[in-house]
Amino acid sequence: MSSNDVAGKFLKSIDKYARQQQLKIEEEIQNIEKAELEKSESRIIEDVNNMIQKELVSMKNKISVDISHKELECRKNLAGKRQNMLNEMFDTCAKELMEYTKTSEYTEKMKEYAKDISKVLSESDTKLFVKEEDLKYSNLVKESFGRNCEICSDENIQIGGIRGYSEKLGIMGDETLDSSLEKQKDWFIQEYGSKLVY
Repeated sequence: MSSNDVAGKFLKSIDKYARQQQLKIEEEIQNIEKAELEKSESRIIEDVNNMIQKELVSMKNKISVDISHKELECRKNLAGKRQNMLNEMFDTCAKELMEYTKTSEYTEKMKEYAKDISKVLSESDTKLFVKEEDLKYSNLVKESFGRNCEICSDENIQIGGIRGYSEKLGIMGDETLDSSLEKQKDWFIQEYGSKLVY
């Protein structure tokens, strides 16, 4: 074999080896690129999933807050409707009681109120209070009270009845329709207030 043949084979062999090494290096580069790409994809997917989770939690929280606000608003509306219903009902009762004060039955009731208060307020300093329109019953009330007493009008009595006060005893007797209606309202609210529906 000539030296050219040996040199040719040697060059071919080096060329072959160089190509193999080049292919091996290219394959390694592709594997590294692929691995890095997969890592990057994994990180991106993880970041996207974290962002999605954060957004979901944020949306759930916002929805919970919105629901709570709507529920609170509904409860306020319901409470307002209940209060309106209650006010309408007791306004109607007050009007009916005002009409009652124009009857002869009310005149008789004023006598009873005066007698009841006289049992509690026995001192001579007792003052009786009625609404302005009921001053016309002064003589009847004094007679039923059984003793001399001062009768005054009281703007706080809107519906009717009698309120008495003795400074010596330090007590008040209240036989007004106003306070009776207020007591009924309080009782009704305790018993049925939450059960009112529109």
